[in-house]
Amino acid sequence: MKKFFLLFVCLAFLAGLPGQAMARIAFVVKLEDNGTIAVANWPNATKEDAHVRMYGVTLPTLKQPFGKEARNFLLKFLKTGTKIEVSPVGDARDEEGFEEVLVQVDGHSLNYALVDRGLAWVNRRTCKSSYCRRWYIVEHNAVLGLKGVWSLQKETPPWQWSR
Repeated sequence: MKKFFLLFVCLAFLAGLPGQAMARIAFVVKLEDNGTIAVANWPNATKEDAHVRMYGVTLPTLKQPFGKEARNFLLKFLKTGTKIEVSPVGDARDEEGFEEVLVQVDGHSLNYALVDRGLAWVNRRTCKSSYCRRWYIVEHNAVLGLKGVWSLQKETPPWQWSR
């Protein structure tokens, strides 16, 4: 009886801790613009169950420099039917109400990979989680290495580009 009570108390404590929501498996239905992904809960689904947006990063639109390169990079990993892991970050939702998530394919973070290659930048307004500090370092290294959007050497940072 004591073991059951102790287990119950531990689970109740853990359930009350703030933090990242549970990761879940999803299947890509369609890659949309600017890091938005239509996903389904079941393999081979033809209709999406939700739309999610990549947390903490902003991708250039297709009309901006490196927009097509970012989309092509994502298309390599997010083909229709691909099994992905989506991890909601707290209650993060964007202006359009899409759930903001970390996206992993085979254990690799696509959010991180985009920043590392200069195909996205860290969203200074929304990226508040502890791992965002690491993303800023990765972004800084992409700037120094003149990768992707940082190779343009424009005076206007990409997050100030007009849409």
